Formats: sequence, structure tokens, C-alpha cells
Amino acid sequence: MNRLTHAFAALVVAVLVAVPATAQNDRSPRDSETIDRTLPMPANGTLRLKTFSGRVRITGTSGGDLVIHAVRRATRDRLDEIKLEITPNGSTVEIDANHRLVERRNDNVVETDFEIQVPSKTRLDIKTFSAPVTVVNVSASQHIDGFSSDVSVESSEWGDANSLDVNTFSGHFESDLPVTLNTSSRRNFRGALNGGGSGELRLKTFSGDVTIRR
Repeated sequence: MNRLTHAFAALVVAVLVAVPATAQNDRSPRDSETIDRTLPMPANGTLRLKTFSGRVRITGTSGGDLVIHAVRRATRDRLDEIKLEITPNGSTVEIDANHRLVERRNDNVVETDFEIQVPSKTRLDIKTFSAPVTVVNVSASQHIDGFSSDVSVESSEWGDANSLDVNTFSGHFESDLPVTLNTSSRRNFRGALNGGGSGELRLKTFSGDVTIRR
């Protein structure tokens, strides 16, 4: 086994060890709960979302509110002890899908589906492990970081102010828009959509696909 292969194998083992037992093998009866919340979103503010599994869909709107619809699925004790926490903090709203009220060594993840509406100029900072992420009609900067998450960014009004930074280990990249590359390698490339500008899309996933749509 060469050094690169050995390093990759070690990474995979480390990830599997880090994944909670719940995510690997959960045969306990599961319950679900729905959370709906609406709150003002600061103008040109940032939505910071941290989740593990489920799915995420974020849609930009002409309104001024952050509208959250979340469906959480897990065993009853996990739903009681692991909460979805929403924290306004200045110009940023933070959402943590797995805020633990008590320490749990295992069974410490709640699968959560998100349907979120934000003002279209909201900046996004999304971190996930395996939840696929879809973003529609958000015109501000977007940082999306996942492990095995497919990422799709869609907009009907792409302009000339969108730069691009994609990093994926084994996924595929596809774009409906012209992409001008500045730098590229097997895993990472940086460039510009529609000729470039000051905007920013930073999309990172280990084994997921990345798609730009219009």
C-alpha cells in the first residue's frame, strides 16, 4: 500500500469512527417533530447553518424575514435531549440542528429536513455531513461545506458578480453557465461565472456532486 492509499484509508476509518452510532445503525423506534419559526433577518445578514443528515433547501425571496420549516426524526429520547437551536447574533442568525442539552457519546444526531426562506441578499455559511443542499435564488456569497453532500445552486438571475471556488474529492461538477477558470487541479478549481466579479460561491464536498443551474 503506497503512502497516498494508506492516508486515504486512514481518513475513511477516522470518518467512520467519528460518525455517531445512530448514523451507522439505528433500529430503535423513531419519532418525529415539526418546527416552524419566522423571525426578522437583518439586511444583508448571514445565515449560518450546521446540520448532519437529512436535507437542506434554502430559497431566496423578496421579503425581509427568515422562515424556517424543519422536520426532525429520531428516537424520542434524542428529540428530547438534542434540540434545534436558533440564535440571532447581531447581523447573523445561527441554526444548530444538533444542540445537545446533555452529553451523549453515541446516538447524538437528529436527522433534520430544512425548508428555509431568506431575503435574496442573505449570505450563507452552511456546514453539513451528508445532507444534500439546494440553494435557489440567493444572490449573496455562499459558503457550503459538506462531506458526502450533493450541492446544487440555482438562480434565474445570475449576474456578472459571481466568483467560484469548488473543492470535491470524488464528486462531479456541472454548470449551465459559462465558467472561466483561474486555477484548477484534480480536486479544486477557482474561476468565475458569467465573466466574474466580486461575488463568491465556495462549494466544498468530499464525495458529493456540485451543480450550478439557472
